[in-house]
This record gives sequence, C-alpha cells and structure tokens, in this order.
Amino acid sequence: MLKKLLIMCCVLTACRTQPAETVQPTGGHTKMMVDQLNEAVYDVLSGDQFKEIDGEKFYGKGASRGGSRSHVSKLSRDEVLALLSNAMEPSIESQAWGDDYGQYHVSFQLNDAENMRFGIGISSLKSKQETFKSATELLRNYDSDIVYTPPFEWNE
Repeated sequence: MLKKLLIMCCVLTACRTQPAETVQPTGGHTKMMVDQLNEAVYDVLSGDQFKEIDGEKFYGKGASRGGSRSHVSKLSRDEVLALLSNAMEPSIESQAWGDDYGQYHVSFQLNDAENMRFGIGISSLKSKQETFKSATELLRNYDSDIVYTPPFEWNE
C-alpha cells in the first residue's frame, strides 16, 4: 500500500506545491503546446509495445485524477524512458529524472508556460508483484508500467 501511495504522490503531486486546477487551458499558444505534448506522448504509448490499463484497478481510486492514464509496456524501463524523453524533449524545460524505489519519475514544466506542469512515472513491473498480483498476465507479458498525468495549471 505504501508503494502505491508513493508512486501516485510522485506522479500527481510533482515537487513542492499543489495544483490549483487540473483543467487544461483553453486557447492560445499554451493550448497548442499541451496538444503537441499529449500527441507526442500518446503516439509513443499507442505503439504495439504498449497497452493501456485501468490505473484505478491497480492504484486505487483517484489514480485517474487529473486525466492520468496508465500503461504497461513490453519494453524495459530504460527503453521506455528513452522513447518518452525523445518525444517530450521539444515541449519541456530541462529537468533531471528522479530514480528511486525502482521508478523513474519527474514533474515537468512546459516551455514558455511556467504555470503548466505534467507528471510521468516509469517503473519495472518486477518490483510490483503485489500491486499486479490480480493480473498475472500483465506480469508475464510486460516489463514496465507508465503513469502519465497530462499538463495542468499549477499555482505556486
């Protein structure tokens, strides 16, 4: 249970403050940046090596809060990190990924939009036997899981 809470906290709460709203912006340059980022991320996550899963089934209620979506991948955690980093790079301010408790995670700021953040976590399924014990087919057929929280407005 503690692992579940830690993972969701890392992805959803980002760094130091709480989001004011989890609504996406409307209009203008910021909306275009959000749309481009989401398209780049979902282009990767819709590939043959990925499968969307019900995050609430494994991480509990609230796992899809803020539009978060969960996926599993046949690729290793490092391979997923490389693909997503390349896809996101044009849209984000430079920031280092954290690597702890078997998960790469980070909260990013969109370029030219200091009030917009999004979160992502990439974990190895091997370290989540308990979390996925009800889905042995996922544990057998996939190597990593990904939780992506699309950009939302953030007040510091």
